[in-house]
Amino acid sequence: MSDELDRRLRTLLAPPERAPDEAFAARMTRLVMAEARLRAARRAAMTRLATVMAATASLILLFVLLARAAPGDSGSVVAPSSPAAAGLLLLALWAGVATAPVTMRRGH
Repeated sequence: MSDELDRRLRTLLAPPERAPDEAFAARMTRLVMAEARLRAARRAAMTRLATVMAATASLILLFVLLARAAPGDSGSVVAPSSPAAAGLLLLALWAGVATAPVTMRRGH
C-alpha cells in the first residue's frame, strides 16, 4: 500500500512534461520593464511637483513680505518693494522653474 501511495504521489507531484511557456515569460518581462518605466516617471513627476510647490511657496512668501514692506522713497521707476517689482520677480522665477525640466530631460 505504501509503495502504491508513493508512486501515486510521485505521479501527481511530478513536474509537467510540457515545455515552458515562452510567450508568458515574454509578457512578464515586458510587464516588469513597463512597471520600471512607470516608477521612474512617477518619481520624476513627484520631483517636479515638489520643485514647483517649493517655488510657488517661496514666491507667495516673497509677495507677502514685499506687500508688508513700506514703499521705497527712491527716485527709481519701480520701487524695489512695490507690488510691481514683486510681480516682475514672480515672472522671472516662474520662467526659471518652468524651463528647468526641459534642461533636465536633455541630460544637461
